[in-house]
Amino acid sequence: MQGTTGAWLAAAALAAVAAATGPAYSQSNERRLAMTDDGWTLSGDVKVERQLGHDALGFGTGAAYHPGQRFRDGTIAFDVAASPRRTFVGVRFRAQSPDVWEEIYIRPHKLGLPDALQYAPAFAGGRSAWQLYHGPGETATATMPLGAWVRVRLVVRGSQAALFLGDDPTPALIVPRLAHPPAEGFIGFAALDASAERGTDRPSAISNIVVQPGVADFAFPEAEPPSIAPGVITAWEVSGAFAPSSTGPPADLPSDVLEGPWRHASAEPSGLVPLDRVVDLPAQPGRLAALARVTIRAERPVTVPFTVGYSDDASVFLNRDLLFSGVNGYSFNFPRRDGLITIDQATVYLPLRAGENELLLAVSDVFGGWGLMGRLEPRAGVILAGPPPDGGAARR
Repeated sequence: MQGTTGAWLAAAALAAVAAATGPAYSQSNERRLAMTDDGWTLSGDVKVERQLGHDALGFGTGAAYHPGQRFRDGTIAFDVAASPRRTFVGVRFRAQSPDVWEEIYIRPHKLGLPDALQYAPAFAGGRSAWQLYHGPGETATATMPLGAWVRVRLVVRGSQAALFLGDDPTPALIVPRLAHPPAEGFIGFAALDASAERGTDRPSAISNIVVQPGVADFAFPEAEPPSIAPGVITAWEVSGAFAPSSTGPPADLPSDVLEGPWRHASAEPSGLVPLDRVVDLPAQPGRLAALARVTIRAERPVTVPFTVGYSDDASVFLNRDLLFSGVNGYSFNFPRRDGLITIDQATVYLPLRAGENELLLAVSDVFGGWGLMGRLEPRAGVILAGPPPDGGAARR
């Protein structure tokens, strides 16, 4: 879901005050958040109303935040009601600002499918990175009744989170490694109404919210140590953001961008680099692109396979020559694309010359996550000579 930012400055200010003064209750206390609580900050189409016999936060497209409710580890429980329309509704937690948060949301129209539940962080600008986080541990199937209240329980401890639906003691989704380091933040709820009937009513609702800071009564399985596959590029240099000259994959290399400055970017062990994490966003982002580069040293001329993942569109240059362009932006209509990133979206054969070679990726963003991944097939006499990894952003 794309976050809204217009009405969140007040939320950020309140969050800063709360962070400075600390929570007004002990970490073992339970707090019930009434819908009429003055601590809520609402943005978009969100109203306090009666739904299915309960006082509720009714959602079209919008967000409701409680900046004074501090939360790091513990449990957030609430009731959710959703229609079968194409909507998205979820809980945000550990929010550091109006633009940075963790989130798990439900796609009610996809119940029974592998992505009915979705984990998605935002690193900047309230821009959900759902296209970068998918598969086991980040998306999951789920079933629940529609048009009725369903109890949801989110348990968070350290770098892990688990979401339970109804009375099922087995979590519907376990996130083994959250994208952000554990840190106290505030909580909220958000929804997106993407249905053709939007505007006629509010298809999602949240009620009966109970927050228990410090109470995480679920024995999380021990997370497997992260492993890095051979050849995965774990460190890049990344340029600043620029506006691409046309839609689709960036076809040129702007000279002023090439001049720098460049910023070191450590990849997660999977090879993923979320660009929102390392690239400063302009005040009005629009369509953005950035360059990422690494140096490859070869003892002799050789052609080496390079697999690349990108969201949304990308071009691959070797020694400033364009070798590949690909389109992976989200498309609801034909051709249908979710824009999900994987490290093997394309294979590009790099004709390396003896000595140093500059590998450049130009990656543009449309919606749903801005990132890149790369793997160079290991070959004798070929080494990555780019910036060494510093471990700062590695997650899995």
